[in-house]
Amino acid sequence: MTDDLRWMEKAVRLAAEGRGATYPNPSVGAVVVAADGSLVGSGRSAPTGGPHAEAQALRQAGGRARGGTIYVTLEPCCHVGRTGPCTTAILAAGVARVVVGVEDPAAHVNGQGIVRLREAGVRVDVGVLGSRCAEVHEHYLFHVRHRRPFVTLKSAASLDGRIATRTGESRWITGEAARTEVHRLRAEHHAVAVGVGTVFADDPRLDVRHVEGTSPRPIVFDTHLRLGGGDGPLPRIACAGTLVIHGDTAPELVRQRLVDVGVELLAVRHDPATDRVSLPHALQALGGKDIRSVLVEGGGELLATFVRHGLWERWYYFVAPCLLGGDARAVLPGPGAATMAGVPRLVGGDVRRVGDDLLWILAPPGEPHPAR
Repeated sequence: MTDDLRWMEKAVRLAAEGRGATYPNPSVGAVVVAADGSLVGSGRSAPTGGPHAEAQALRQAGGRARGGTIYVTLEPCCHVGRTGPCTTAILAAGVARVVVGVEDPAAHVNGQGIVRLREAGVRVDVGVLGSRCAEVHEHYLFHVRHRRPFVTLKSAASLDGRIATRTGESRWITGEAARTEVHRLRAEHHAVAVGVGTVFADDPRLDVRHVEGTSPRPIVFDTHLRLGGGDGPLPRIACAGTLVIHGDTAPELVRQRLVDVGVELLAVRHDPATDRVSLPHALQALGGKDIRSVLVEGGGELLATFVRHGLWERWYYFVAPCLLGGDARAVLPGPGAATMAGVPRLVGGDVRRVGDDLLWILAPPGEPHPAR
C-alpha cells in the first residue's frame, strides 16, 4: 500500500502540472510500474485532441508494461472520441493491474472503464489517494456533476477590507508575488470573469503573463452592453475570443457592433429586481457551453453578487499590509448584516504568506476545508 501511495502521488503531481492546459478535457496523470517495482513510464494529458496520459505512459514503458501496474488519477475512458479508448491501450499493453484514484462520473464513462478492464481479467483497485485525485480534478468533476462551472473568487484587499481608494485606484494593493500567484490561478481556470465596470476602470488584459500557462477565456458580465455603447473606441477586451454575458433586453445595434469585432454574446434572463443578469441562469448557460471553471476577479459588485447567491466554491482572498480608510471601496459593497446571528461563517483552509501579503483560501459554509 505504501508503494501505491507513492506512485499515485507522482501521478497526481503530473496531473497538477497540466491543470488548465487541457480544457475542456481533464488533466490526468498516469504512471506505469513494471512487475519488478521499477518506474518504466509516466505521462499526463496532452491538450485536447492529443494523446491521453495512459497512452503516453504506456508508449514510454513499451514491453516493460506487460505484467505491471498503471496508476491513473481518473478512471480510464472506454469510448472513442478524438483518440481511442484508454482501456483498449491498457489491455493491449498486457498490464496486470490498474489503480484508479477517482471514478469518472461523465455519462460516457461512469464506471464503464473499470467494468471493461475487470471483465478482461485485469485487477482494478479504486480510491487510492482518492481525495487528492478528486482535488486535482475538482473543476472537471464539479462541472460534470452540476452542469455549471466551478467558481473561484479572487479578491485583493487592504488590511481594512478595501479593494480600491475612494477614487477607484487599485493598482497595486498587493505586491508582485501575489500578482504572480493570480496569474498562476488564471492559468488553472477555463475562463476569467470581470464586470463591465472593471473593464472601464482598469482596462484589464486578463491573460497569463508572469507564469507559463494557457490564458483563460475572458468573460465580461455586462447587463446593458455598455461595452459596445458610444462612438469611441472599444476597450481592448472587446475582441475575438471574449464572451460577453448580457441581459435579454440589450439593444440590437450595440450587439451587432460587438459581434462585428468577433465578440461572442450570450444573452441570459435580465432580473428587473436587481437590474442585472440572472447569475444562476448565466452559470447554467456557461455550463452548457462546457466552460468547466471560472475565476471571478471583480469588481466588488460582481463578487458581491456571487457571494449573495452562494454560487462559488473557492475564494482566494489576498490581504495586503496597508490601510485605505473607511471611504475607500469595500470588498463587498452594499448593506451588511444587521446582527451577528445572520453572519455566514466561511470555512477557512490554507493560510500562507505570499511575499509581503497573506493569502487565505476559503470555502462556503458547510463545505470541507479547502486543501490548496
